[in-house]
Amino acid sequence: MSMLRSRNPAMGVFEQARDERLSHDDILAKGKVMTLNGTVTATAILLSIVAVVAMLVYAPLAKGLSGAAANPGYALPGWLFPAMIGSLIGGVVFSLIIYFKPKTAPIVAPLHAVVEGVFVGTVSVIIPLQFLGAASVSLVIQAMLATLAITAGMLIGYATGVLRVGAFMRKVIITATMGLVLYSLALVLLSFTGINMWNGYASTGIMGIGFTGLCVVLASLFLLLDFQYIEAGIANRAPKYMEWVGAWGLMVTLVWLYIEVLRLLAKLQSRD
Repeated sequence: MSMLRSRNPAMGVFEQARDERLSHDDILAKGKVMTLNGTVTATAILLSIVAVVAMLVYAPLAKGLSGAAANPGYALPGWLFPAMIGSLIGGVVFSLIIYFKPKTAPIVAPLHAVVEGVFVGTVSVIIPLQFLGAASVSLVIQAMLATLAITAGMLIGYATGVLRVGAFMRKVIITATMGLVLYSLALVLLSFTGINMWNGYASTGIMGIGFTGLCVVLASLFLLLDFQYIEAGIANRAPKYMEWVGAWGLMVTLVWLYIEVLRLLAKLQSRD
């Protein structure tokens, strides 16, 4: 998701689950193994939490900014940036918990969805402000629709077998994502030392737009890895709690994709 959490850590948990296959009796027992329906339900729950929380955070902020022209004294609330940073840190903590203790996913994943909702709500205001100087409900809606369209396209491509990820391509995607994470961390650390480094996230030039476009492509490709690992988890009869791990992974990727799409649209509109 976000600049600092561009790499989805979720799907590596399935590697751990392969060593936890259930006995024959357990497999026959109702509700003991991972299923597609269960994963879809868990995903719907998590995304609903993200959407509701994000709207509760975003709506009053957007309303306040829309009235700022008539109220010159209006200022962004002091909690906005702390909420964004806090939700980012909270998301990292919850990700680590689920990654190392996947059995906690049914409880921790919904909590993660809450902080993801806070993060989405705050950045949906901050990104348009950064590039356009104003909140933009239409831009947020465009980013949401584009994210849904990309997700649907990748899902259809995967389901029909048109889009598949082999071992080599998987390594390329993960390596590129790790490079993006390291670049993001370098930007943050160097900013504290006063060293200026080209910031692809903030640049609105051709290279900056191209950089964000690559981030969108990378997040889209990560959806294929998510689908692949979920399919493998179901085929390998992974434990029931892995449904929540799969849903959590999709949630992380979708939030990341939405943020990159929103940033790309904002950059493009800023050049109009």
